[in-house]
Amino acid sequence: MNSELTDPSGLEGLPEHIHEHARKLIADYAHDSPYKRAILVEALRLISDGYSNGDIKMLAKMLGELRKGLDVFQPYQALRKVTVFGSARTKTDDPRYIQTMQCAAALKDEGFMIITGGGGGMMQAANEGAGEKNSFAININLPMEQQPNPIMADSSRHFYCQYFFTRKVFFLKESDAVVLTPGGFGTLDEAFETLTLLQTGRNPPVPVVLLEAPGDDYWGPFMHSWMRRLVKDGLIDADDNNLLFHTDSVEAATDHIKEFYLNYHSFRYVGKAVLLRILEPLSEDALLRLNAEFSDVLSDGKIDQVFRWPKSDDHCFDHLPRLRLRLDRHRMNVLPQIIRRINMLFQQDHE
Repeated sequence: MNSELTDPSGLEGLPEHIHEHARKLIADYAHDSPYKRAILVEALRLISDGYSNGDIKMLAKMLGELRKGLDVFQPYQALRKVTVFGSARTKTDDPRYIQTMQCAAALKDEGFMIITGGGGGMMQAANEGAGEKNSFAININLPMEQQPNPIMADSSRHFYCQYFFTRKVFFLKESDAVVLTPGGFGTLDEAFETLTLLQTGRNPPVPVVLLEAPGDDYWGPFMHSWMRRLVKDGLIDADDNNLLFHTDSVEAATDHIKEFYLNYHSFRYVGKAVLLRILEPLSEDALLRLNAEFSDVLSDGKIDQVFRWPKSDDHCFDHLPRLRLRLDRHRMNVLPQIIRRINMLFQQDHE
């Protein structure tokens, strides 16, 4: 843990001449949170440690972009969102464009908002399908291609990033699902980063849909050649296939995402435990069945159902039951299976 979060003053290592300024700032702005204090202390260290103007400029720009993104998304925290990735070069009459537009419209009808990169092509298709009022656009300053699409150009939910890495933070941080449509290097980069973060447990479990137009087979070689070769060579696990859902059906894509949240609500770590918040408690029988089916992926103990735990959880989640498990950290890729089984057992309990 960072020393700023454990040291009572949080000022260890700062030059002596700025201690007084730091204490005043902390007293005025960060007395109620060790994390606020950590932000102030790290900023003061950066300013005082002699980094180049170029490095400081980059960090200041990065922090500003993160703050801007938080401002944009803050009013919509209670709403589910889907990030759609895809090519900026696809024409509006292309079957891929039409399929993506229809998928975004279907997701909007199910209560999801849509996040895109704000450009043309498949990004415009998704924003067009959902409509401006149900969309976000996180654009990127590039010397080519990336002009804001006409759906989102004047929207209050459209903003620019200078850096790809700050932009990517919001694509996944704010998203409850990802739809990957056909695209080039950028789309493939976003696909592999998403899968890496899910595989390693560095992103909460979310549905990932590989969507293509009927008869297109853009993602077919990826699923039937690349993925099989990676499994065969022992470079990924066979269970990693469960991180992906490949379809050319708008209805199937929408159902796959919607059903993920039938009873599952959200995820967090608490120490070595994984916590799955759910909307309604599972029956004792359902809990026994869940343990029987997934005992082999636990590092120790069992899956148990807890309430109002931990006490440090956000108060807005106090009413939610949760399932606590110590998952083998090499088996994070089974979380989507566990969640879908939770939903199925809940559904069976209420039939």
